[in-house]
Amino acid sequence: MARTVNFSRRAGKIKSAIDELVTEMTHARPIVIPTKDKVKLSEINFDSLELKALMKIQAHLSRVIYEKSKAKK
Repeated sequence: MARTVNFSRRAGKIKSAIDELVTEMTHARPIVIPTKDKVKLSEINFDSLELKALMKIQAHLSRVIYEKSKAKK
């Protein structure tokens, strides 16, 4: 019998795990990322960012992707 996977549920679990990690990290030490209304990815030097800042960016992208995937259904 084929196994089915509930991707929405799995994405929700991943999102909540990332959110918890980011919350823990931001309480430990503030992360400062320069912000503008729009930033081109080519303008960001990812190599110079600390791991915590990169993880915060990753968490934000995961939330955006998750919300957009829910909207398409």
